[in-house]
Amino acid sequence: MLFGRKKIQTEAPMPQGLIDLHCHILAGVDDGARDDEAMFDLIRLEYSCGVRHICFTPHFNPALFTPKPDKIAESFEKAKRFAEENFEGLSVSLGNEVFIRPDTVDRLREGACRPLGGTKTVLAEFHPTTSVQDIRMNTVKLLSNGFSPLIAHIERYDRLCEPEDIYELKSLGAKLQINTAAFFGDRKKLIFKLVEQGAIDVVADDRHNRERGEPNLGVCYNFVDQKFGRRAADALFIHRPMSILNISA
Repeated sequence: MLFGRKKIQTEAPMPQGLIDLHCHILAGVDDGARDDEAMFDLIRLEYSCGVRHICFTPHFNPALFTPKPDKIAESFEKAKRFAEENFEGLSVSLGNEVFIRPDTVDRLREGACRPLGGTKTVLAEFHPTTSVQDIRMNTVKLLSNGFSPLIAHIERYDRLCEPEDIYELKSLGAKLQINTAAFFGDRKKLIFKLVEQGAIDVVADDRHNRERGEPNLGVCYNFVDQKFGRRAADALFIHRPMSILNISA
């Protein structure tokens, strides 16, 4: 067991220095924030929850969302300026949550979609019913083409439910992200086991709006701190995300 459990406390101060590398806060680019006002409101929320770096990750899924690179760039510049002018110590970067398709590597190479924050790490999303074999195959394909997959919200994939399959993805070189809600969902026992054994790399809240993205990162950091220890919380919400994004404190 890598991380031990602690008795849960009911109240704790909001942490500082958290990293959010999976959110849909940019205005008007996907099913997240609808306009600038909503985007600014969500940035305020992130900061109040202890987040000090946001990597915006609008969906890249041509079947559902028409890619709008100019709109993404415009919205990102507004968000960056708002963060710099209003919140001390808050920095931002840009990527995509990339829905994996047969042409994903080509789209990454041509710049139609982005890895996280200028790195080679791709926030990779699959359909909930994707087979373990297809997740494994695409993990290997990304790795063999020079990209590092960070598999988004692994608790959502119906067929990725056996620990040995998850550990195999880790052994191949994939990194794993869960949403904050995973600690309280149907697979929480599996998630607890994976966290205890150090298999999870990142926790994010997949923030879309005020309602979709609960519990927030600060609350969930405190939950992990209380249940698994400060070392686990710092690893999942600060140190491993910083390493993935190649940023320093």
